[in-house]
Amino acid sequence: MNKKNKNIVSAIIFIIVLMTLNSCVESISETQTSATPSIEINFPKTNDTIMVGKNLVFYTAADGAGGTGLSHYELFINGIYVQKFTQNTDGTNPPIYITVDSTMIGRTISYYIIVYNKSGKLKVSKVQQNIYIKDKPPTAPSDLVGTFTNSTTVTLLWKDNSYNEKGFEVWRKDISNNGTIDYRRIKTLTENTISTTDIGLSSFTAYYYKVRAFNSSGYSDFSNEVSPMTANGGPWNLKAEGIGMSTIRLTWSDFVPNELGFIIERLDAFTAQFKQLTIVAPNTTEYLDTQQISAGVTYTYRIAYFTSTARSPYSNEVSAATSTLNIPAPNLSFSMTSPNSIRLVWTYDNTQSQSFETEVEKRVVTNGSSFTRIATKANGVTEHFDNNLPSGTYEYRVRQVIQANTNTYTPYSKTIVVTIQ
Repeated sequence: MNKKNKNIVSAIIFIIVLMTLNSCVESISETQTSATPSIEINFPKTNDTIMVGKNLVFYTAADGAGGTGLSHYELFINGIYVQKFTQNTDGTNPPIYITVDSTMIGRTISYYIIVYNKSGKLKVSKVQQNIYIKDKPPTAPSDLVGTFTNSTTVTLLWKDNSYNEKGFEVWRKDISNNGTIDYRRIKTLTENTISTTDIGLSSFTAYYYKVRAFNSSGYSDFSNEVSPMTANGGPWNLKAEGIGMSTIRLTWSDFVPNELGFIIERLDAFTAQFKQLTIVAPNTTEYLDTQQISAGVTYTYRIAYFTSTARSPYSNEVSAATSTLNIPAPNLSFSMTSPNSIRLVWTYDNTQSQSFETEVEKRVVTNGSSFTRIATKANGVTEHFDNNLPSGTYEYRVRQVIQANTNTYTPYSKTIVVTIQ
């Protein structure tokens, strides 16, 4: 073969090689742009149960290797196209819902999903069959209120927010000096009920109530919690005392195990409405009100406690008046009359024309008890004997009663501390 012919053959071979390489590149490119997506359904699957309303489908989907991403999804229920769901702009998969109404309760459906990629390739999921439709649980009742309609009966009223309940449950918790009886169901009522009564109750127990609805699919959330109070305040035992000319002392029982604080309100004489005065810390049982207190004026109070989720009904309302007389606190001292007996002696301002009784109070420091009144002495009596004391540490204080019917007193004397060996 001469040189010319060899060049022609070489050129032909080169062209064939180029054509082969180009064909391979096109084949690879075609493979890369025709990747098939995938989809797998995790819930609801065959024989699962869903409820009336929107039901989120749990699934995984992705484009094939080398693909340019997913485009959209098509949902088919009982073989009929229902809805298109577009891929999120950030490339994540969108939420897909199966929505059914109440006409489907007790029936079954089948469904599948088709996923498409941006190249137009698609994948049909496995068909999920025999998906049972049940009713959804009812919506929680709300606006529960309760009140003592007599000394032993509470009436409860609430708002029915559901259309599909089969009934209501009334739950109650009791708190008293004997301890706490936790929430338990005390009544089951028929559908569409919005009120009931609870009878045979005690004035010295705090009662808490909540209500929930139910149907064949389950229970609603509970309503708000309420705690109706008796007219005498029940376990609150809120009391008010006027101390001198410029202080009102409030005391109450802390019967609540989980309060975050107490709200104290005072009646506004100009508007005849209660206004918030202050908030005090949990476990507090005393508050001294000195805010804009005038001499010879009666003040009215109420309190409530609050938790992280609720505010209690109010306590009983109490009133006390400040003194019109500027009478200082008595001066208190003591002496030992035997190793386990003491004599308390006090002096007081006797320039006033009125006659005042004296109250004597004691606290056992050893056991952490509160001050309690141990004696009331008539006007002119200035001593008290406390005999046969067991070993321990004791605190004493006295005050004078200025006007008993308005709960008005002088300030307390200084406290004295006595230790019996």
